[in-house]
Amino acid sequence: MGPVTDASSPLIRSVRGLCRLIDALTFAGGVFAAACCAVLALMLITEIVATSAFSWSQPWAVEYGAYLCGFTMLAGSGYALRSGSHIRVMLALEWSPGRVKLAIELFCTVAALVVASMLAWGLAELAWRSHVRNSVSYFAMQTPLAWPQALMATGAVLLACALLARLLRLLIGDPPDLSTDAGSATARAE
Repeated sequence: MGPVTDASSPLIRSVRGLCRLIDALTFAGGVFAAACCAVLALMLITEIVATSAFSWSQPWAVEYGAYLCGFTMLAGSGYALRSGSHIRVMLALEWSPGRVKLAIELFCTVAALVVASMLAWGLAELAWRSHVRNSVSYFAMQTPLAWPQALMATGAVLLACALLARLLRLLIGDPPDLSTDAGSATARAE
C-alpha cells in the first residue's frame, strides 16, 4: 500500500492542517531554543569577564548554563527535524527504489517516534515527581527542579509531535522535510 495522495479528501486536508499546527508549535520551540542559545552565550561571556576581570564567579552560571543547553537541544529539535537539519544517513535512501525508500523512512520515523515519546513521557513524569516532592537543585540557587524539567519535557513532546507530523506526511505522500517542499510544490503545480 503506497501513500494516500487524494488532495481533495477531507481526511488529507485534516492531516495537513494538523501538520501545519505542529509546524507552528515546533517553530515556536525553535524560536525559544534560539533565545535560550543567545541567553546562554551572554551568560557565559558575562561569567568569563566577571571571573577574569573581577575574580568573581557567578554562582548561578553553571546551573542555568546546563538548563539552557538542555532547553536549546530539546526545544529546537522538532524544528530541526522539519527543516531537515538532523543527521541522517542518506546513502541508503539515495540508492533505494521508491517503495524501499518509503519503507526505510517509515521504519526510521516510527522508531524515532517511539523513542521520543518514551523520552517525553519520562521527562514529564520526572518533572511531576519533582513538583510533588518539592525537589530543588543542589546548586547554590536551589532552583525548583520541576520548572526546568517541565521545559525539557515540553521540548521532547515537540520532537515527538514533529515525528508524528513527519510520519503522517510520509503516509499521505507529502514531502516530510522543508528542503523537499519547494521541489514538490513546483512538481505539483505543473
